[in-house]
Amino acid sequence: MNGALTPDNESIILKLIRSGRIPHTVIIEGDDQDERDAAAFLLAAGAVCTGDDKPCLECTPCRKILDSAHPDLIIPTASKTSKTGILSLKDLREKYLSQVSIKPNEAPLKIYLFRDADTLLREDAQNTLLKIIEEPPQNLLFIFAVEKAKAMLGTVRSRSHIITLRHAFEPDENSVSAAEKIVNGIVSLYEYDLLLAMNALSDKDTAESALTVVSEKLRTALLYQSGIATDDISAKKLSRKLDRRRLLDMLDLTHQTTAKFKTNVNMQLLLTWLCTQYRRITWQK
Repeated sequence: MNGALTPDNESIILKLIRSGRIPHTVIIEGDDQDERDAAAFLLAAGAVCTGDDKPCLECTPCRKILDSAHPDLIIPTASKTSKTGILSLKDLREKYLSQVSIKPNEAPLKIYLFRDADTLLREDAQNTLLKIIEEPPQNLLFIFAVEKAKAMLGTVRSRSHIITLRHAFEPDENSVSAAEKIVNGIVSLYEYDLLLAMNALSDKDTAESALTVVSEKLRTALLYQSGIATDDISAKKLSRKLDRRRLLDMLDLTHQTTAKFKTNVNMQLLLTWLCTQYRRITWQK
């Protein structure tokens, strides 16, 4: 199942599994459905694996997960009569959540894997799930596979560990250096440091590449806060300066800004605005 994953994305999932600290709710976002599914099933296998090097993908629990045949793996789907592909609130409650309080059959925990959760689950369904996510049983794991995490309710995202599957990206040294200066500006007490770092971005291509690196560092900071080790000094600085909510807000903002570089926008005005928004998020209570 993990054959669809790039080595970098597989490494992200494996690090989380082998940290021994899989959160009770995980959102996996990525543009490619096959890769999202592969990541979700790999994480599920790691949660039930009985081998020494988790996930071994050879033990009986692993094989059952990969074959979607494990009795403790629940994959909610919309009714066959549904023309929209949306899971009704009635089905969610009666067919799936009615099993939440029942102990797992074989594994140490029960896994709910919501494929294409951003289209499967309406707001009312997410709010129903939120009540469980807020105070989850110890033997329960929710995995939401989505194209974009921001399609999920903010209240769900804030209580979830978010994994963003990455595209192949090899930044040059200038982009990495510029991103590190931006991070230093974000954590600095002085707004001028961030303005100076932004003004050093000479063109759209440089700015887009640098902000893509900043996004990677924000994701690494989120992982670091969840106990995943990193050698990235900039990510550690961000994790010390910003709590989870502000890291998520800053990541969303960076994505929005990067997308605007593809439009006919005044780069300097956009970067000045971004600087202001970074400072707002950094210092908001």
